[in-house]
Amino acid sequence: MRKVISFLIVVLVFAGAFFAGRAHYIPNKEYTPLPWTANDEINYIDKLLAKGLNRIAAQEMEKYIDGYRGSRKELANTCYRLGNIYMKLYEYQKALKYFYRAEMLDENADFSEDMNNKIVEALENLGMNSQANYELEARTSLVKSAMTKAGVAASIGKRKIGENEIDRAINRLPKNVREQFKEGAKRNDFIKQYVITEALYDKAKRMGIDRIPDVKESIEAAKKQIVVQSMIEKEINKKLIIDPSDVKLYYEANKDKYAERAKVKIRYMEVSKKDGSNKALESLKSGKGKSEWVYEKDTYISGLGKAKDTVKELLKRKKGDTFGPVKIKDKSYIFIVEESKKRRQKAFDEVKKQVEYEYKMKKREGIVDSIIKNIIEDENVEIFNGPASEKDNNDG
Repeated sequence: MRKVISFLIVVLVFAGAFFAGRAHYIPNKEYTPLPWTANDEINYIDKLLAKGLNRIAAQEMEKYIDGYRGSRKELANTCYRLGNIYMKLYEYQKALKYFYRAEMLDENADFSEDMNNKIVEALENLGMNSQANYELEARTSLVKSAMTKAGVAASIGKRKIGENEIDRAINRLPKNVREQFKEGAKRNDFIKQYVITEALYDKAKRMGIDRIPDVKESIEAAKKQIVVQSMIEKEINKKLIIDPSDVKLYYEANKDKYAERAKVKIRYMEVSKKDGSNKALESLKSGKGKSEWVYEKDTYISGLGKAKDTVKELLKRKKGDTFGPVKIKDKSYIFIVEESKKRRQKAFDEVKKQVEYEYKMKKREGIVDSIIKNIIEDENVEIFNGPASEKDNNDG
C-alpha cells in the first residue's frame, strides 16, 4: 500500500510540474496585437522599392491590390504604379495587366496620356506590333480634336504628328536656342529632323533594338542622368536667389577680372649676324617686320615662343620706342612699339551682365556642392577605394 501511495505522489508531482510549465503558454485574453494597416503596407512597399527590391515590392503590391477595399481612383493609381514597376522589370505582360485594370477603374485619370504611351511600348516590346499600332491609333484618336485645332505638322503611316507635339519638343531645347526654331525655315528643318528620328525609332523598336541588354542598360543610364539633372535643377531653382547687392560685392572682390589689360602693339624682326641691329632697325622703321599684340601677364610672344621678361620690358615702352636686340631661344630680335594702351578698369555698369552671370554660376556650383554633400550624409554613402597601385605608393 505504501508503494502505491508513493507512486501516486510521484505522478502528481510530475503532473503538477507539467501543467505549471504549460501554463506559461496559455494566451493572454487581454492581449490584442497591433493591426497592420493599409498605410503600413504602402510604407513597407515603398521601403522595399527604396532598397531596390522591386520584384518583392511588386509581389507585395499585388497582395495589397487583391485585398483593397477603398476608392476606385486610389486603386487605379496603385495599379498604374504596379504597371510601372513591371515595366522596369521588363515583365511587359504583367505591366499590361495592371495598366488595363487601372484604365477600367479610372478612364479619366491624370496619368492616362503617359499610360497610353507605356501600353504601346509594352506591346511593341512583346513583339505585338499590329496590336501596338491599333492601340496607338485608338489612343491618339482621343486627342485628335486638340491636334486638329493646333494643326498637323507631319505623319508617319497612320500616326499624325501635331504642331503641339513639335512645340513641346522645341520647348525641351535649351532656352538660348529654342527661339530660332519657333517659325520659318529653321522650324521646318526641325520638323523634318524630328519626324525622321521618330520614324527611325519606330523601326528600331520593331527590330527589337531596345530589348538588347546593352541598349537597355544604356537607356537606363541615360534615364538616371536625366532624372538626377532634373532633380538638381529643381533644387537650384528653389535656392538660387540673386541679390543685386551681392552681385555688386562680387564685382568689388574680383575687380581684376573686369579690367582691360595693358597692351602694346609691336613689330619685330630677326637680327642677322651679317646685317646687325642697325640694319634691322632701319627695316622696322620702314614698315617691314611682323606685327603682334602683347598683353599684360603674357609669358610668350606669338611666333617667337616663351619670352616673359621681354614682354615685361615691352609693356614699359611708349609708342615709337624701340627695344633690343634681345635673344629669344637661339635667335636675336629687335622690336618697335607701334601702339601702347594702359590698363583700364571697367565700371560696374559696363560689365553688369557678365558679373551677374558669373556670380550666378558660382552660386549654382555652391548649391550643387551642398546637394552632393547632403546626399552623402543623408544616404550614408561610402566609397571604398581599391588597392593602391605601385605607382600610387611611389608618388609620395
